Amino acid sequence: MSAFYKIIFYDYLQRTRSYNFLVTLAIALYAAYSFVPATDAAYTTVRVGSYIGVQNSAWIGYVTAMMSTIFLSMIGFYLVNSGIKKDTDTGVGMIIATTSVSNFGYLLAKGWSNFLVLISIVSAVFLMSIVVFFIRSAGYSFEPLQFIVPYLLITVPIMFFVAALAVVAEVFLYRYTILMNIGYFILFNMVTAMQAQAGSSFDPFGFNRVTEKMEAIVQRYHQADHGISMGFNFGAKKTVHYFVFEGIDWSLFTVFSRVLLICIGLLIVYVSSKFFHRFDIKQKFRAKKKTKISEMARSLQALRDIRLSELPPIKPDYGIVPFIKTELLMQFRKGPRWLWLINIGGMVALIFTPITIAHQMILPCLWFLQVARWSDLATKEKTNRIHYFTYASYKPLTRLLPAQIMAGIMLALALASPLLIRYLAATQFLPVLMIVLGSIFIVLFAVALGILSGGKKLFEILFFFFTYMNIERIPFADYFGGENSGTNYLAVIAGLIAFFGFLSFMMRRYEISKV
Repeated sequence: MSAFYKIIFYDYLQRTRSYNFLVTLAIALYAAYSFVPATDAAYTTVRVGSYIGVQNSAWIGYVTAMMSTIFLSMIGFYLVNSGIKKDTDTGVGMIIATTSVSNFGYLLAKGWSNFLVLISIVSAVFLMSIVVFFIRSAGYSFEPLQFIVPYLLITVPIMFFVAALAVVAEVFLYRYTILMNIGYFILFNMVTAMQAQAGSSFDPFGFNRVTEKMEAIVQRYHQADHGISMGFNFGAKKTVHYFVFEGIDWSLFTVFSRVLLICIGLLIVYVSSKFFHRFDIKQKFRAKKKTKISEMARSLQALRDIRLSELPPIKPDYGIVPFIKTELLMQFRKGPRWLWLINIGGMVALIFTPITIAHQMILPCLWFLQVARWSDLATKEKTNRIHYFTYASYKPLTRLLPAQIMAGIMLALALASPLLIRYLAATQFLPVLMIVLGSIFIVLFAVALGILSGGKKLFEILFFFFTYMNIERIPFADYFGGENSGTNYLAVIAGLIAFFGFLSFMMRRYEISKV
């Protein structure tokens, strides 16, 4: 087995054996089951105005393929965008750099590994869609091609492109993971918005021709002129009517456009290989060395002027306040400084935009910008391999972990403060309580998932998923009161806060006992 295939094989094994992959797979299977709702369900997924298709092979196959494309394109990038970073952190990259594998060969292997991880989830979703057919179909015949063709031509090409894009992002933004995460979030929303407006002329997801065929059937046979909507649409099910969808005929040009997307993925990987650092960090070390020499010269001069007899006595502080200050400072300094200009811009938008838009749209996006700050809130000690020191410190369970949680909550509330002030000025106290509970929930959610998974990837995936669903105004994903209100909502959020808080402390207590 050559080095190229070994990189693919072992990298794929490492990723698929991870906790993050298993959780993502479980979520994908549950989502696939939900993509085709039962006839008595309170929601729809794909609908043309007030019309949905009868649950035959074509409808179930195409709907699950289209919804899976959106879902996996949304979270797949966050699942696979750390392959090169892992090789850098573990030192494997330095070994690979000494082999005969070219830059393009290495990056292509990483791209194929990313693709195999994503296609493994797609395969599970594909099988689940067949299971859903036999559960939901009402006497319609099973047609395998109505499942194989849409997954092969719609889902597979975009998965390859996302896998390649993750490699390219790591090459150019390997030092700025926060920018990588935020950049893909913006790119994904821009592409989905452009595809909804452009029609067949811009169709990276590959299903615009399918939706156009659905609209044409409804307009032709049912004299209805309504646009198509995709997503979890909650509404009165009694207004839904049915039409028969039997799939589409794929033209040679359409098939070529899907193959072209794969070729574009290969091309961007090849271009990025020309800029790949190949784990060569000499320049970085040289710059650090020069900086350290100048700093050492200054520190030596300062040490000569120190007189021990004149120093103040040491006063140990066993309180929690110094930890909170340190955690806040680390959160503030994390990431590029110019990102705070975007944060400030978001806070200004909370002041001047209509209060409903500010609460439902801007606030979740502003909080998502802090994903890199919260994702490793309770795991950075393990990442930097100092957890043996911190866990052995004085009362780490009652000082360090609460300080990390409080620092994260304080950051969330500080960012939401303009909106809180607007609600307080209008004497609307219930939304204030909802935002406060939402900030506590999302921080505890990050801490619990970080400790449980031992890393930050799982929280990044789920946080992106929640943020996108909140932008789409899906009620069950609302954790800060943008769509929901009332005592039942408060009780649910309070219960989740108590659960994640208890889980975080119990898991951290278990970790400390093992040190």
